[in-house]
Amino acid sequence: MVKFPFRLAACVAALLVLLAMTLVVASRRSADSTQSPTATTGAEAALHGAPASAAAAGTGQAKPVLSPMARYREAARLDLLIADLEQRSRTGDADASLALSRIYDECTMFLDPAAIATIDIPPERRAALIRSHAWLQRRCAGVSLRILESIRNVRHYRSLAARQGSLVAQIEEQILHAGFDLPLADHRTLIEAVLLQEDGEAYVALSNLMGSTAAGRREQLQAVPAGSEVATAAWMLAGCRLGIPCGIDSPLLNRLCGQSGMCGAESVEDLFTSNLQPEDRDAAQAGADAIFALAHRMGREPGL
Repeated sequence: MVKFPFRLAACVAALLVLLAMTLVVASRRSADSTQSPTATTGAEAALHGAPASAAAAGTGQAKPVLSPMARYREAARLDLLIADLEQRSRTGDADASLALSRIYDECTMFLDPAAIATIDIPPERRAALIRSHAWLQRRCAGVSLRILESIRNVRHYRSLAARQGSLVAQIEEQILHAGFDLPLADHRTLIEAVLLQEDGEAYVALSNLMGSTAAGRREQLQAVPAGSEVATAAWMLAGCRLGIPCGIDSPLLNRLCGQSGMCGAESVEDLFTSNLQPEDRDAAQAGADAIFALAHRMGREPGL
């Protein structure tokens, strides 16, 4: 009889534990049933055509970290990037150094509206030039527009990026210093290096060496599009396909218009193909296909 109170207490304690477990399970089921219907996994988002980043935002996951060049391409204001990019550049980040060279190049010089009004060009080109000027002016707000300083910064950061290992900067440096007298062996080396990287910026940079300036090397470079406007277009198309923004609000299109006067198109692809004959446009698309086929093969068997 003396032990009875202890047995009773043990039974009561066991019942309390069971009750607590029941309440926990019930609360979890309730939370599951009231979960927001918009919260989806990355796989579900992809299945329904939504980007995985949208799903990540819905589930509270951290957004993917953008590379310095991606940040440059997407920025509404370039001056807000400079301090961080300079710090990264000092630590050896070639992508940050390249992005800085792009910023200062983009903001170095573009025509003002008064000058645009005096240029004798078709109305659609003038409208595109005015639009690109406004776009560049917004992006470059807060960036020093002193021309000599900007030119020095472009050269410094491009050269630094090349030394730090940026293939894009190395191509641009070769064009700057060797011009279009680039030795054939170096030309081949650059082409092979580009084909081994899935970097649209490198394809676009290389396009400057693959047009009419390479006309005398068609036989030696017959494995890739070379030696004509069609070849240039093929490499540009390949760069755009690899993910470089090439639309109406892209840095590339607005830089080509605002600085080089290549205006009127609503995309880089149209800019480089709209003046071609239909058969040449088809050839440029086929050339881009051939570039990717060769890049795929070189991934298994290096060498042109």
